Amino acid sequence: MSRGRVAGLDSLALTVHLLALGMAFGPPIFFGAVVAPAVFSVVPTRDMAGALQSPILSNLCGIAEASFLALFATSWVLTRGAARGSRALLTRLPILGFFAALAIRQLLIPPMDRIRREAPGLIDNLPANDPSRLLLARYHRLATGFFWLEIAAALLVLVVTARLLLERREAAPGPAPAPKPAPKILDL
Repeated sequence: MSRGRVAGLDSLALTVHLLALGMAFGPPIFFGAVVAPAVFSVVPTRDMAGALQSPILSNLCGIAEASFLALFATSWVLTRGAARGSRALLTRLPILGFFAALAIRQLLIPPMDRIRREAPGLIDNLPANDPSRLLLARYHRLATGFFWLEIAAALLVLVVTARLLLERREAAPGPAPAPKPAPKILDL
């Protein structure tokens, strides 16, 4: 592959990598910091708030899964010739983030929705020791933990990517020195 094609591939991979990183990092932060607290403070019951946020979180996890897959693919291209540790982190962290998002979407949200549907009345009105309420709280804690794991994976990918780009910049050869002019024998 010619040097120009490699540089073009690296440039394209870096662009896709940064876009995917923004999509893996930005929406979960916005959801966790703005959307979820606002919904729980405005909507009258926790059941209604959970029912409203469930499809939003499912879609958000789908976006995160696609973003982490793109990060995985672009990391292979970007870490060619990089330090072994950087390559290991940039190819494994996206896998961690992908499975964290997948666990939320496939393993935690469906049972939470089912518990809300099958509960005898509103979860908020059930006694604190009701099995449905306790199980829903456990699933919610697990989902929150996986959500933070997803955000942490994206943050670490950001840090390792920045470090990789800094290493590349420092290692890049400077401009070649200008050749010395040939001495003139006769100055006419």
